[in-house]
Amino acid sequence: MLELRPSCECCDLDLPADSPLARICSFECTFCATCAERLLRGRCPNCGGELVSRPRRALDKLGDHPASTRRVFNPKLQAELSSRKSQRTGAERSGAAVATPLVLRRVSTADLSLLEPLADLLIDAVHSGASIGFLAPLSRPTAEQYWRGVLSAVGELLLLWVAEIDGRVVGSVQLALCDKDNGRHRGEVQKLFVHRSARGHGIATLLMNEVEAEARRRQRRLLVLDTLLGSQAEDVYRHLNWTRAGEIPEYATSPVGELFPTVVYFKALTP
Repeated sequence: MLELRPSCECCDLDLPADSPLARICSFECTFCATCAERLLRGRCPNCGGELVSRPRRALDKLGDHPASTRRVFNPKLQAELSSRKSQRTGAERSGAAVATPLVLRRVSTADLSLLEPLADLLIDAVHSGASIGFLAPLSRPTAEQYWRGVLSAVGELLLLWVAEIDGRVVGSVQLALCDKDNGRHRGEVQKLFVHRSARGHGIATLLMNEVEAEARRRQRRLLVLDTLLGSQAEDVYRHLNWTRAGEIPEYATSPVGELFPTVVYFKALTP
């Protein structure tokens, strides 16, 4: 029977037994969703295990099997993790290169050889908590069906980039160019992914730089995007000088089905 600890070990946020924001490892170390994703990157700092959504006990069982009242709080943990995060994002801000050769390229045709590696990338993103239109667990047929649609649509209005290390796809991003008469000056950044094994090396920054450079070449002066409130992607966009326009409550579900707000960002591009 799960202990159902009442608080986040990192920030001491209250996490009652019915909270959808509680995350636990196999040893029941307990964290809130924000700390689990933004600071811990989905890994328990105590055992190194995966942090997953905590099951909620049925209300009629809580009477005989109440949640724990034992709070576990490590006030030094948040400061230590914030310091590590600053070092990581500082490296991304400077566009630090990975040790092995990194190749960024724009995919201009329906290259079906990319179907399998892009499906792997999408599955990794969804299973690591990214809210990008899919629920976990994401099946390979569903992932491949999505990418078939993207690859068939690649052209003048939908641009796709991939990042590769030693021929392995480790990241991608898309830019949808508005074709409306009153919106030909803008585009929407979509589906920025970096594989968990390659994060922290500035790949997201390099992909976004490619998007912005191509948008300028096409005389697009405004870019927009949205992302899950409190996500790692939000940190990347802020460091790249995107402006937060606002948030919409209960806009989309996380991969495990919990409603979260989305945050809208924009960036005005100088010539």
